[in-house]
Amino acid sequence: MKLIMTGGGDSRHFSEIDKKFIKLLSKSPTLLFIPLAGSKRSWKNSLARIKETFSTIHFDNIESCSNLHDLTWEYLKGFDAIYIDGGNTFQLIDFIRDTHAFELLHRFIHKGGVINGDSAGAIVLGSHIETAHFGLHGDQNKAGVISYQGLNLLGNWAIHCHYKKSENKEIKKFVKDFGFPVLALHDESSVYIKNRRLKVIGKKSVTVFTEKEVRVIKNEESFLLS
Repeated sequence: MKLIMTGGGDSRHFSEIDKKFIKLLSKSPTLLFIPLAGSKRSWKNSLARIKETFSTIHFDNIESCSNLHDLTWEYLKGFDAIYIDGGNTFQLIDFIRDTHAFELLHRFIHKGGVINGDSAGAIVLGSHIETAHFGLHGDQNKAGVISYQGLNLLGNWAIHCHYKKSENKEIKKFVKDFGFPVLALHDESSVYIKNRRLKVIGKKSVTVFTEKEVRVIKNEESFLLS
């Protein structure tokens, strides 16, 4: 299992994690871009933005998927990586739940594919998306999502993005009430996860919340998501 997650913010701060992304891929990699967390009117233009974002990576092909109903395993297995863009977490999970994408994403990553999630695209990879509500500018559940279960690619771990220390009380209450540990990523934070071993890559640290402790993981430090 190989995952990359970023906490949001300006893409120019993710040069180190982009270099790591390159190393994980083949010489002529292909990328499937999923823009569904963003506003619908921006989907067509998002592909140009993502090509600019990853200009340091010479992808042989980048395609955008704005209709997960059309996604099949025969099509998906032709890609080396998937990038799930940021936006509204509840909108994104609603699109995923309405299709077979849940099973396909699990199959993709366990067959050696790499998933790169930013902000909302990272949050849905975790166990629970309640974390998307945290903070003064948290996501609104305009999609009317009832179940807050995520994709569970990291076991019990929930992901929180755009993290600020002022949200500690809110996060600790979630950990206590639900029993799920939380991995909190600042804007500009990025992590690489391989087989549940997390490594922070970049200048910003990440903070781990469990029932036993709150721990800061700094650049180049590793942590086992047990």
